[in-house]
Amino acid sequence: MDLTKLSDEDLMALQVGDLSKVSDAGLAFLSGEKVIEQPKPPKRMTRAEAIKEITTAPKAEQMQLGSASDFGRQLGLTGRAAVTGALSIPTMGADALTGLINLLAGRQVMQPTSQALQSLMTQAGVPSAKTPQERVVQDVTSAGFGVAGPASLARNMPSAVQEFFTKSLGTQGAAATAGALASGAARESDIGPVGQTVGALMGSIGAGGAVGAAPVLARTTKEIVRPFTQAGREVITGNVLRNLATDAEQAIKAGETFVPKIGGYTPTTAQATRDLGLINAETALRGMDNTKARFATQALEANQAQMAILNRLAKDDDALTAAIKKRDDITAPLREEAFANSTVTPDIFQSGIALTVNKTIDDILASPVGKRQTVISVLNDAKDDIARASTPAELYEIRKDLRMAAQGLLDKSDRGGPTAGAYKAAQEPLKQVIRAVDDAIEAGATGYKDYLAKYAASSKGIERLEAAQQFKGKVLSTTPDPSRVNDYLISQPKFLNAIRAAEKETKLSNTQLAVLKRVAEDLDSGVLARATKPMGSDTFKNMSTANVIGGMIGKQMFGDVPPVLQKVSAPMNWLYNGTDDAIRELLVNAMLDPKLAANLMKKASVMTVEPLNRELQRKALALGYGAAFGLTE
Repeated sequence: MDLTKLSDEDLMALQVGDLSKVSDAGLAFLSGEKVIEQPKPPKRMTRAEAIKEITTAPKAEQMQLGSASDFGRQLGLTGRAAVTGALSIPTMGADALTGLINLLAGRQVMQPTSQALQSLMTQAGVPSAKTPQERVVQDVTSAGFGVAGPASLARNMPSAVQEFFTKSLGTQGAAATAGALASGAARESDIGPVGQTVGALMGSIGAGGAVGAAPVLARTTKEIVRPFTQAGREVITGNVLRNLATDAEQAIKAGETFVPKIGGYTPTTAQATRDLGLINAETALRGMDNTKARFATQALEANQAQMAILNRLAKDDDALTAAIKKRDDITAPLREEAFANSTVTPDIFQSGIALTVNKTIDDILASPVGKRQTVISVLNDAKDDIARASTPAELYEIRKDLRMAAQGLLDKSDRGGPTAGAYKAAQEPLKQVIRAVDDAIEAGATGYKDYLAKYAASSKGIERLEAAQQFKGKVLSTTPDPSRVNDYLISQPKFLNAIRAAEKETKLSNTQLAVLKRVAEDLDSGVLARATKPMGSDTFKNMSTANVIGGMIGKQMFGDVPPVLQKVSAPMNWLYNGTDDAIRELLVNAMLDPKLAANLMKKASVMTVEPLNRELQRKALALGYGAAFGLTE
């Protein structure tokens, strides 16, 4: 049977033993049926019947496949490889010349010599490689003849040329065949041109630099494509994060379940996991983001989210002014009505003051507290002020001074009266006096205490608003927010001090204080790196950490490489610049997104390089090159 009448696709399907991929015409041919037009064609077998006949009753011609005719074909393929390899150097130079001519002409004027050579051999009847196995074998055989051919010719040339072509033939041969093998296997595994180039270079460099280092070469060949795939980069990044973390599993759990203290921005992975290793590495990783400034953007977003909470609590001066006006509009008429309806005479009113207010002052001065000089000075000054009032309205105005005095806002030292400090020191006795004053006013102007109650109720919200504004004023730094006009950055130390003071005494509500405490916790998590900061230069520390991270990335990309291979693979660094950038970007993204980091670390814990290249390995094993790659089932 003349198998050359089959199509290339049918021949390839037969060689790998997959009859399901043979066309209907090919099956008919193999089963002996003639596919020609006849007036009354016989009934054709079905596809299933043709496959059954071929597999159960092989023809005699089929049994000859791979014997005499196949041997002649393989011999021809070897001859093609020998010619290709032996003429590789002159055709390389000729290709460069024809390429230059085509470039100058702006079109293809001349066919490349290497292509012309292959076409000439095809026209001469030399068989060409059809199957993946044949193509890879052609690559390897051509590479071998490419080393042996020039070396044979060089023996008759000057010593300098002879030494160039014949020195370290074993190393040259190992490098050439390993490079061809890696490149061919990558091509037949549907790897793109970049991956094929990297496979050839790494295969040749690894073999040439350490002939006999089979385990290292095998591992390097297996992992060569990984940095060029998204899945590979994710595994590399996940492994780097796991190596950086002090407790990777706990960090994964914390990142997955993390709930931000406040909304409006995403905290970093170091903040979310509170893992010491990731916290320590964050500063160096910030240096990898020197162009897009994503860490800086995240910090500003955090400040804006925290400021948004402060602004909601404190509002602005206009809001405070409006609240005070609304309170006064509601309560002032109640007070004025009580004073207008008062019928008490000055004498009777003064008697009421003496019975209530003055007696309260005298009782305090007669108590042990009254022996303090500050209390004596403040209460005597208050008694003198109260004595000037002859109506409820007048006593109410004096009451305003007493309240301000209790807050430490008055200072009469320049007039022989108490200092503001003395007033504040005698705050509790003054409050007792103010309550007595309110009783005296109510006795002379019924309805006054109803006004006080409504005023106090309306004042709670205003006092909380005032307290929030005071708190906000204490926690802002002098550093402006570059992304917003008239906004400033919050100072974590100032915020912490303000919270501690508010926990002791504040007019903020419990709800307001709880919200501000969450902001404080969020601010604290943003400066965790200070807790892990070691002694020594920040620059040296950052460089050292960056080198460690870089080493982790390199190890994930290349595996453990002996020193001898590190030297010969140094020129390969340029190939990985693009993938390094992609991995660094993914690493920065992971440090800015706790859930992404957790996902990558989980992926790294269940994936290795084998799943990423399993198809490549399977095809290499099928082609019979597993031993060369160090692969097993």
